[in-house]
Amino acid sequence: MNMEAVKNPTVGLDVWQAYREAFEDFAQKVRQVQLLAASPGVEQQAIDKALLDLETAHALYNTTRDILAEQFLPAPAAQDTPHDHVHNVKDLAALRWEMSGRPEGTADDDWYRAEEIVSLVKPGCC
Repeated sequence: MNMEAVKNPTVGLDVWQAYREAFEDFAQKVRQVQLLAASPGVEQQAIDKALLDLETAHALYNTTRDILAEQFLPAPAAQDTPHDHVHNVKDLAALRWEMSGRPEGTADDDWYRAEEIVSLVKPGCC
């Protein structure tokens, strides 16, 4: 399932099913990141790909959650705020640093790469 199909559901799309699939995918990506984090000597490129996949699944999950909530609550779903963006970048940078073995002197690289990942998932946000 892709983000566009979720944002523009067709008549036949079951919103609840879309939410469940997005949740399952997000949970799977979390498990993959956890496995990578537990593996010694993982290459930075593999970490970055896993984090991009995780952030993409997270964004899709949030979208499907908001669409499902709109079915029950007529108020518009909350949009990402600048605080949410900074929080996402901070969390990804910290996770990237942890998964790399907590090397010294990589804070800027971790932060910039986390910003790149978030901007790939949410174009125009950074």
